[in-house]
Amino acid sequence: MRIRDFLLQVYDALPQRLPEPLRDHRWRVRWSLLQVYFEKTTVHYEVWVQRKNRRIEIGLHFEGEQEESYRWAQVLAPRALEIQAQLGPSVELEEWTRSWTRLHETLPLTGDLTDELALEIAERLARFIEVLEPILAEERAGVAG
Repeated sequence: MRIRDFLLQVYDALPQRLPEPLRDHRWRVRWSLLQVYFEKTTVHYEVWVQRKNRRIEIGLHFEGEQEESYRWAQVLAPRALEIQAQLGPSVELEEWTRSWTRLHETLPLTGDLTDELALEIAERLARFIEVLEPILAEERAGVAG
């Protein structure tokens, strides 16, 4: 299956797996990426198919200015154990580039891109959003308030 078709299947399966309040979001597919975001594109959930490396990354990316990206990482860092308790120990918070940070996990791509795998990835992405978006919303409300 082509990567774009796979990512569209992941997205098609996603909304029904999310609680009602988290279904109001925007999304886009770009190259080998599916991005789901709630406020602005620089803070987004991502599925990144890396066929050459035989991996799929699922994560929450902060790809804005360095100050903003690091601020989000500082919000998540004290809650790392809580987040790992909900998402699993393979989830990492890291500096990705000089400006960007991310909380992610990388899964092996052991076979082909399939309908079944798209459903599994949609389920995992939904779990990331369900766990992390309330933390981000709480922080946004605190900054705005």
